Amino acid sequence: MPLSQLEQRIIWLLDRRYFMARKKLVLANNPLLSGPALAERERSGSPYRELRINLIDRDSNQPRVNFDEEKLDELAASIKMYGVLSPILVTPYKSGRYKLISGERRLRAAIKAGLSTIPAIVDTDPDSSEERTLAVQLVENLQRDDLTPLERAHAIGALRESYNLSIRQIAERLGISKAMVQRSLEILDLPDDLLNALREGASESKVLLLAKIDDPEIRASYLKDIDSITRAELKKDITKKRTEKVEKSNLSPEDRRLVDEMQRSLGMKVRMSRPAKGSERGRITVDFYSDDDLQIIFRRLVNV
Repeated sequence: MPLSQLEQRIIWLLDRRYFMARKKLVLANNPLLSGPALAERERSGSPYRELRINLIDRDSNQPRVNFDEEKLDELAASIKMYGVLSPILVTPYKSGRYKLISGERRLRAAIKAGLSTIPAIVDTDPDSSEERTLAVQLVENLQRDDLTPLERAHAIGALRESYNLSIRQIAERLGISKAMVQRSLEILDLPDDLLNALREGASESKVLLLAKIDDPEIRASYLKDIDSITRAELKKDITKKRTEKVEKSNLSPEDRRLVDEMQRSLGMKVRMSRPAKGSERGRITVDFYSDDDLQIIFRRLVNV
């Protein structure tokens, strides 16, 4: 029975002799994994190989598109000292060439470090597919929390559209919640102002809350202070505004005119609700924020 990818990774990490060979190679500059040694390893039936980097092609469908250059430099420095201690995952796809499934960050850093070969697990599973490859790439990045919300959304969207998968199927394949899948798909429908906010690092949960506001000007006023307001405060404020909008939409044109006139006269927020069916009681609510506001309301009522 073929080994799973996870089993192959565990075997690789537990292979102490290979780890020591890699360490000796780096520290003593001994070419143990080139020439005859490389050929012997490739004949051994081991699930991993030492592949030449110039034979590995990156996958254009890789979910992750942004790589922190400073962190890549740090990883490259580590690789120069200790080598690549965790293999990348590739699959044969052309004569003598391989397509990268996971490990692009390690591959980029290895190139920066000047390596000509890199340890790799070669996935020869006959059941391999583009869907499976994209799922593996997504899982790897999700587990390390490397993807931005936009990258995650585009990758999940590609899974759904290309392979006609349901939210439940995507969640099962990626090992994530259906809620996360749903949030990711909602991101794809965001207007440009909110997409830009996400690109600039705004909180995903706050941006999705702002998506409930249709008016771009109101959204813009929130986006200015999005870093200083908490999610709880934002949710409370948006819920209040949506409630007010619903209440106002239930009023007749004449009632809305009266509400607008009262607001202009008092300089305060006024809400009106008509009696519910079977009830004789309506309500007018005036928001005030100080004793002076209360005095203004009192004088206007008394004068009436």
